[in-house]
Amino acid sequence: MGCNATKAAGKSGEGKTAAERKVAWEKICQNLPRQRTPEDKERRSDLFKKFSQNDTEKLTMEEVYQGCVRILQLDEFTTRLHDIVKRAFNKAKSMANTAGDCQGDDEFVEFLEFRLMLCYIYDYFKLTVMFDEIDTSGNMLVDAKELKAAVPKIGEWGLVIEDPDTVFKQIDDNGSGQVSFNEFASWATARKLDADEEANDSE
Repeated sequence: MGCNATKAAGKSGEGKTAAERKVAWEKICQNLPRQRTPEDKERRSDLFKKFSQNDTEKLTMEEVYQGCVRILQLDEFTTRLHDIVKRAFNKAKSMANTAGDCQGDDEFVEFLEFRLMLCYIYDYFKLTVMFDEIDTSGNMLVDAKELKAAVPKIGEWGLVIEDPDTVFKQIDDNGSGQVSFNEFASWATARKLDADEEANDSE
């Protein structure tokens, strides 16, 4: 899910031109130092220190959220930043614990988990963008017709759907006939984020 795969913003980006939305997305890509390069590692170290409001070697979820707003200004991109950060925070903790890389408190993210968490913030932003593009009605729910219409676009994102009706029933976990963002995110995460090699190296 590279930086150029999707150019539309979330609902907060409605009314903007395609060029403005592209600039907004590129800003997100640039603001999250997720790579394993020495430059990004140095940026992560500096960002971690700025996020820490108590000058500790641990970050709470709220510190991460406030840092994303105050320092990275990611709230300009979506109205669902808090949900995105919470999912990424919990996912990073879960993956680090599974890999045995961290024995710390589940209420905190340490520096070794920080890169992994930034990777997941990026990926959950992508999921938010995807969902908002599929949800053409703007009611925060996706029906079977919307999902079927979005099959080609979802294919461009690397999520191949051969039988939209069957897939819709799989995503619609509670059988309501409509897919919420949480249901979509859980489905897409299980097929993309869990297989991401980023989870294997949280340096």
